[in-house]
Amino acid sequence: MEPSNTLQGAEHLIRERVLHRNDSETIALSLPMAEQLPDGRIADTFFVYEEISGCGRPFAWAKVESVGGKLLFYARCEAFDFAGEQLPPLGEPLSLTSPSPFTGEERARNLQELRQLYETLRSFAFAPSPNSEQRKVMESYATLLERLAWREHRPFYGALAGPFLDWLGLDWGQKGRREAAASVRDLAAAVRELSQLFVRKIETDRHKEKLFDQMHQELQQYKNDLLDSLTRSMEGDIIKLIDDIEKTMEHYRSQPFSDDNYRKLLSLFEGVETDLTDLLYRHGIEPYTQEGNQVVVGRQKILATVPTAEPSKDKTVAVRHAKGWEKNGKVIRPERVSVYLYTPEESNTPEDASFT
Repeated sequence: MEPSNTLQGAEHLIRERVLHRNDSETIALSLPMAEQLPDGRIADTFFVYEEISGCGRPFAWAKVESVGGKLLFYARCEAFDFAGEQLPPLGEPLSLTSPSPFTGEERARNLQELRQLYETLRSFAFAPSPNSEQRKVMESYATLLERLAWREHRPFYGALAGPFLDWLGLDWGQKGRREAAASVRDLAAAVRELSQLFVRKIETDRHKEKLFDQMHQELQQYKNDLLDSLTRSMEGDIIKLIDDIEKTMEHYRSQPFSDDNYRKLLSLFEGVETDLTDLLYRHGIEPYTQEGNQVVVGRQKILATVPTAEPSKDKTVAVRHAKGWEKNGKVIRPERVSVYLYTPEESNTPEDASFT
């Protein structure tokens, strides 16, 4: 079993390293939760909140290695951390109510007992088959946790340490997050169905085109131009949706969380992107990336310039932001790029590049 001061050390480290507000009595840490790291070690996790006038809205996460006392993670809370939970928006006050009618002295005594139980519990946390003595510790800890945790903080505990609460046999907010994931799956299914409707609609339009060709051959060119004009808005919307999905995937891949619902969300949206790309391909619209590093006017659009002191890089591609799209050899949306702009080191006010 670890020394009894390890939990106190973890809390002190968070205040010293990231909060820098040790003299403020309004900054509080949540009750400790355990998290199992990929290598099997246990970390202590907390959320941080400012308790003023009976309100305490969490504003940050923190994670400390149990053995060694190393700060592993600290970040501000984001709105998507609590998707599906019935909580006020970030920034609004969150009134706190106790599930048990404690006096101040009783609450302090129970908190001390909970912390001592946690020091013991952490030594066998996530054990698949706890023995009878360990199970007694788990039950005592869960009972105190139910009595001490503010009611309004339970969804935050579910987001912070869902697997630990599951192991203890408690359900604090995990259900809502699972329902949110189910809602996302329903949304993805609706998008897929909408894609199929697009396909059927375009196939119907093609059939009508053949009938009109037979009856009014002399109006073929006029009709083609009219159809292109009517569908251009739809094509632009689909292309924008694909760009947005790609950016969303990049955003979620950069997040530190990696539970099953997270991976399912990525998989579902990747499927939507593939379906829409295939839909455009069936109607002659294809993505492209211009070969080489020289800017090709008409096939690439410059969004920004990047200063460079190397003359050989002047007016060449520095960053490719988004693919280009073309239909039957005609560019619908040029490739989005940033280009290098030669800026001599002695120049303090570089001029804008001129592309011909």
